[in-house]
Amino acid sequence: MKTQLALLISLCVFLPGCMDDVNDAVNPEQELFDDNTFVNEDEHIKLTWTIESASTIRIDLERQEGPNIDLYTMTQLNYEKYEECDSFVYLADLSDPNTAAANLEATIDAGTYITVIDNTDCGEAQPPGPQGPLGTNDANDRARVDYRVTAQ
Repeated sequence: MKTQLALLISLCVFLPGCMDDVNDAVNPEQELFDDNTFVNEDEHIKLTWTIESASTIRIDLERQEGPNIDLYTMTQLNYEKYEECDSFVYLADLSDPNTAAANLEATIDAGTYITVIDNTDCGEAQPPGPQGPLGTNDANDRARVDYRVTAQ
């Protein structure tokens, strides 16, 4: 039996993807968020998540209609600055300003983080400006987004 196990492990080392399957079984991917929704003009979606140990985070986002949006992942302190439209710092590997689609992945330390899907003037992307007479804009330039956040 020990010989068969050793042979199986040896084969697994040489077969591409085999060790990934072992890692997936030991440390399965955990879905944190998965939704398809609208982000109204001048609003944002706040996704707060906590990981207990260093983990690989994956964020997939696709804007399906409407203006480009900003995707930022940050700490609570920086979220407070973001809310005030002050200068804030975000995790570059898990953020994509002024985007229509993003497939991001990074390994980060344990902690609580906030991912923001932004359709405001506070980020790099800006909702369209006034379009009506005398600078009025009655349209809600909302963006429809499909997003998924996972941890492994």
